[in-house]
Amino acid sequence: MGATLHQAVTLQFKATNNQAEYEALIAGLNFALSMAVKCIQVFSDSQLVVNQMNRAFETKDEVLKKYLQQAQSLISHFEDFSLMHIPREENQVTDRLAKVGLPDLCRTQVFERPSFECAKIHSEDHPLCWMDRILNYLKDGTQPENKQEAKKLKLDNAKYVLINGELYRRSYARPLTKCLRLEEAQEVMEAVHKGECGTHARGRSLVM
Repeated sequence: MGATLHQAVTLQFKATNNQAEYEALIAGLNFALSMAVKCIQVFSDSQLVVNQMNRAFETKDEVLKKYLQQAQSLISHFEDFSLMHIPREENQVTDRLAKVGLPDLCRTQVFERPSFECAKIHSEDHPLCWMDRILNYLKDGTQPENKQEAKKLKLDNAKYVLINGELYRRSYARPLTKCLRLEEAQEVMEAVHKGECGTHARGRSLVM
């Protein structure tokens, strides 16, 4: 039997129930992608979210459209994905957590703004670096005019995945490795030298 991992999400902005359901879905997908999960089966007690994701319901609300686009962008990175509705009263995991509370080892994330806004912020202009050609290809398929360079880019692209506008390198033996621009990497290294990150037995890998 595999390990059970828990994740809690705290929203520090106003959100409707449906928006909160999308935030939970997106956070879960990001969590799975960060562990290089290839195939995933998702259960949700939100009938609206499930039907919108499966295109059974039309999405008219403008905010929910943005959430839908963000979620669809994430599921495109899985080799196999399915989303099924499960009534709240039949969701034994949720029911158990509601009764006993979250486990001590639960991973907690705090969001100060909607996830689709975070993705937009991360895609703002930055000084050119090696990441840009891969980011542009993953976002909209932009390729060099030179055929040899375009072929090389396609091969390189297979090693990377885009999550919430951030670039990660795939690895067979380890979790995804986050790629950083030079200025971002410098900030991280300064924080490490100052001791802000503490000592970790299994720190995240960084690529500059």
